[in-house]
Amino acid sequence: MKRQQVVDTYNEGYAATYNDRFHLNKCQVPSDHEIEIVRQLLVSGGRWLDVGCGTGHVLSRFPGVPRAGLDLAPAMLKLANEANPDALFLREGDFMDDVPEWHGQWALVTCMWYAYCLVESMAEVERVVKNLARWTSDEGACFVPLCDPALLAAGVHIPYRTAERFHGGTMMITGVTWSWTEESGKQHQNMIAPQIEHMVTMFKEFFRAVEVIEYPLGKSGRSPQRKAVIARASKRA
Repeated sequence: MKRQQVVDTYNEGYAATYNDRFHLNKCQVPSDHEIEIVRQLLVSGGRWLDVGCGTGHVLSRFPGVPRAGLDLAPAMLKLANEANPDALFLREGDFMDDVPEWHGQWALVTCMWYAYCLVESMAEVERVVKNLARWTSDEGACFVPLCDPALLAAGVHIPYRTAERFHGGTMMITGVTWSWTEESGKQHQNMIAPQIEHMVTMFKEFFRAVEVIEYPLGKSGRSPQRKAVIARASKRA
């Protein structure tokens, strides 16, 4: 998605219904589980930066915590400001742009709701991960729920490395592109979903400790389970 496409997609009308449809609809999204993970990661204190903060719903669950948000869509940020009057700041900006004054300044950096999928290439996903690492403090953690291609494909396995040699080399399917047209006609076009293994490889380039966690199975018992990365010890560069 291009920058203007993101702004147009997440407009005032869409922002007004976003929390009810996604954050508060327990049948669709494990929001409470992710909030509990954030709570555990905040135990040691320090400042928290939520990248792609959207409406600020997750931030709003932690009043009194020194926290901030970054998002590209003005309509979403308007609601985030209303929900977080005590936030350090809620800034309009692109998570692909480095902010040097944030280097090593955040005890927790999160990027929720598959926000990283909104870029246009695998190289841009890597750029986002690099920024997350730059902004995470030396003793801090980075938490990113993962958009697993196997979930998008309803459990169909897509190999990361193909079994057979390809013209003497190795073929790697590093990710897939996906689009979603909602019942209303709202379109989310040409998003990127890296393979879990490839995301781990990217995080290991910028963090010394990378853990993949699995969420509990939901009521539907669907498999594969949702996953997330928790990364520590930034190799900040």
